[in-house]
Amino acid sequence: MKKQQLLFYTFIGLLFTFSAHTSANTIKTAMPDTQELSSEESTHHQKLITAGGTITEIVFALGAGERVIAVDQSSQYPEAVKQLPMVGYYRELAAEGVLSFAPDKILAIEGVGRQEVIKQIESTGVQVVVYNKPTSTDGLVALIKQLGDDLGKAEQAEQLIAKFNASLPNENRSESYSETSNNTPPTKAVFLLSASDRGLIAAGTETVPQLIFNYAGIQNIAAKHTGFKGINNEALALQQPDFLVAPRHVVMGAGGKEKFCQSPNLSLLKAAQQCKLLVMDSLQSLGMTPRLADAIATVKNYQLENL
Repeated sequence: MKKQQLLFYTFIGLLFTFSAHTSANTIKTAMPDTQELSSEESTHHQKLITAGGTITEIVFALGAGERVIAVDQSSQYPEAVKQLPMVGYYRELAAEGVLSFAPDKILAIEGVGRQEVIKQIESTGVQVVVYNKPTSTDGLVALIKQLGDDLGKAEQAEQLIAKFNASLPNENRSESYSETSNNTPPTKAVFLLSASDRGLIAAGTETVPQLIFNYAGIQNIAAKHTGFKGINNEALALQQPDFLVAPRHVVMGAGGKEKFCQSPNLSLLKAAQQCKLLVMDSLQSLGMTPRLADAIATVKNYQLENL
């Protein structure tokens, strides 16, 4: 009898040991030690905040959008970003707001925040990577490649670059915009970043609007200056643009399309009197993004349909 009891308790002990060992292995398989993750796997598990609409758009285009936990206010594309919490405008980030999301890394465009804020964020161990703001197609290609490398999405970056390059029409780089063979004068336009009581601010050379106009074969009548600068309304009236272009947030801030056209500083322009105003997506018209071809097509189609 004692021998049978001994065998029974021995069997129970072995059974318990086997069960415990099996459970431990099951738990280890289901919850791997993060220290055992490769650097590539660690990258794929990082929680990201993107600051700058161009950065956000590219990150999502590369298929890394599921890692983004918050964005800045300039990030409005794709639609999925509108479901994410915001951390303010990228130039005015607050360390407390950013850190409340406990990110692993912040991917930001040039001009992000104040230096003291960036240093405060980095002092907590959060990495802040700042990328150059692209002002040309070559700059955009370089940015896509760099983000692809940093996100472990190099193959997707190459595919996006190929798609972007294939989407672009031939650029009209003519400085003179001479009349065409049938003596039709070139179409003239101006991109306005502001048309308030304080005056007009127009996009000159070395801007995204200038690049869009070049590809669309449209003469930018503010091309005598570089960047976004004030332009005299009387000087603009002498040029008489065929149509006006403005970003959506500026037009909406003025009270809508009709209100924008009724600005006193535009009263001498026939295009304003007839409200020939193309309202464009703000990021698409001001930022260098993979949707550049769409922006060019938008301007070209407006020209064909309204002039």
